[in-house]
Amino acid sequence: MATRVFGKERHAIDAVVTMLILTTIILISGCLLDKSSTGALDNQTLQTSAQTETVQRTTIEKISEELDMLNSEGWGALAAELKRPRATTLLWYHLKKTFELEPRVVFGNPNKLNTSLAILVKDGGNSTFPRIRIKGVDYYIIDPMTPAIIDEFNYGYMYYDPGSVPPGWFIDFRLNTQDISIVEQWIKETGVNLKYTDFPEN
Repeated sequence: MATRVFGKERHAIDAVVTMLILTTIILISGCLLDKSSTGALDNQTLQTSAQTETVQRTTIEKISEELDMLNSEGWGALAAELKRPRATTLLWYHLKKTFELEPRVVFGNPNKLNTSLAILVKDGGNSTFPRIRIKGVDYYIIDPMTPAIIDEFNYGYMYYDPGSVPPGWFIDFRLNTQDISIVEQWIKETGVNLKYTDFPEN
């Protein structure tokens, strides 16, 4: 009789232990699966977010970041040394080559040599940056001295590039040998990968 009771108890204990082991396995499997699913979902979400962010960054936003970087490296001092028209030429060429677009040179009014760069909104992409309408067309205007996108500009004339300005002013936009030496020294000191002018002195 005692042996039978012991056998039943043993059988009951084995059943309980088996149930506990199965329950533990099921719970661990569920946690691992849940963790794995969550990790996969998080990775997928991060990838989608990164892709969305890349798609949403317009050319003008990338240009703005480039201008901020140039400003942080002391572009203002370089531009002051070159003077506004030549700083305009230098920045025009750098943006043209870096972003593969065609900035325009806009003359100020009444001071014609108070120049800036104009980028068509259709080239720069839609953004919250301020726009200035010139002859019915919207542009982002960049002050070459700051450098930054500005919200006010007294427009005079517009030219496709520094090489197309009238002959009387062209000399103001053309970088000479000394200017190029100044630019190269600035590049050396800052390490900025500046694509600079193809308007050297002959």
